[in-house]
Amino acid sequence: MVLVSLDVDAQSKKKYKRNKGTSRKEIRKRQQEAFEKDDTNAFNPKQPMGARKNDRRDDLLWHSETANTIYHGAANISLVNPSRYGLRSDLELSSSLLLNYWVPNLTLKKRWQNNNWYIASKHGLYSATPGFNWAQRKNHTSIIDDDAEVPFVLSMKNELIFSRLIMNHDRCGRDKPYIILSGGIGVDFGVSFGDSTLREIEGHFLTNRSPALTGSGYTAYAKLRADWQMNPYLILGGGFKYFRGDFSGSGALEHNADIQAFILPAFSVSAGYALSIANYKDESTLGIIPFLDLTWYIGKRQGRQKGLWGKKMF
Repeated sequence: MVLVSLDVDAQSKKKYKRNKGTSRKEIRKRQQEAFEKDDTNAFNPKQPMGARKNDRRDDLLWHSETANTIYHGAANISLVNPSRYGLRSDLELSSSLLLNYWVPNLTLKKRWQNNNWYIASKHGLYSATPGFNWAQRKNHTSIIDDDAEVPFVLSMKNELIFSRLIMNHDRCGRDKPYIILSGGIGVDFGVSFGDSTLREIEGHFLTNRSPALTGSGYTAYAKLRADWQMNPYLILGGGFKYFRGDFSGSGALEHNADIQAFILPAFSVSAGYALSIANYKDESTLGIIPFLDLTWYIGKRQGRQKGLWGKKMF
């Protein structure tokens, strides 16, 4: 009788352990299913359960000309395009480093969002006074006359931008943004502090910006842009910008395009061109500039609970 009791007791414990293991599998399965259904952040894809978190930034598709801001504490350092720093998740500071020697500049962008729509306002300050003084010393008469008086000129930029996402359903069943369409309107103007004999600057990409740079008027513009994630390593972007204002011809159209290749996860090389079409005085109707840019990305991806989809617009 003792042997029979022990055998029954052992079988009961064995069965209990087997049922307990099965229960853990079922719980694990239900957790995984619930995890896969939670797809609230399209910019921060979920990692497999138990997998190591990937800290690579996933906001790289957003160009400085779009309505979004980069992550809090993250930065992009570029030669040609504006370098950017995330003051907050919805607030960004930027500056064109290559121009700072001639035209010191600083821009602040504030962003709002609601689902697939992003809205941002940009406000900047810059001054071409150091550049005018340099051009006068170097005898660049196409920019400034030798005997021109150069006052301090403070220029201001104000811009409103809208961006819209187009999502792509990939093989893993997650929606991800792969095209961003943007549009905006803005105005630049300058204020001259002191006597000035500055004249309009000659040349494409400069004449239409002269009113703000010289403090002699305003330039208003409207723009359209698209950015396309071709694959994880290539981004194609470009757009159009139309100018109206106090400059020769009163109107100008600019087009730019570039392709960005990620050589390393935090380093990219961009190549492209800028095209100008306008009836400027003593200039051909067409001007073009090729450019090459290098960008270094600093910072980590933001957490899921604080991601790009974490706040409402209003």
